[in-house]
Amino acid sequence: MAAFHGSFLPVTLLEKARGSVNLPETCGAATSFKLRAMPLLPPPPSSQPVRGAKRRLAVAAIGVALFFGGVAAWTAVSPGAYGQSRAGCVTVTIPSSTGGALLHQCGTRARILCRSAFLSHDRLSLLTRRPCREAGLG
Repeated sequence: MAAFHGSFLPVTLLEKARGSVNLPETCGAATSFKLRAMPLLPPPPSSQPVRGAKRRLAVAAIGVALFFGGVAAWTAVSPGAYGQSRAGCVTVTIPSSTGGALLHQCGTRARILCRSAFLSHDRLSLLTRRPCREAGLG
């Protein structure tokens, strides 16, 4: 058996010559294998947001707050066209199945609504009388 082993080159010479290792001959020796695997997923993003992202978030939050503040101020100052009964138009808020409804009439229809409100004594008529007086129709 010694003659058989003597005819082979040592492992180190084989490594230098061909760049490969004869594994059956090196099983007894301690070797370390380096396995390289391709990652399936990219590495997770950093947990710390970048400095510019924080600034953009703060500017966006301030912009949204200013927008809603402006809308709230505008609705408080300007109630809209149906806000008050005046100049021949009557606006009445009446109870409804969804909480409340807006009844708005102008001109001839407002005069007819006010005339029927002063002739009847039901709840809707009682609610309509005050806006009719404000519009100058009653």
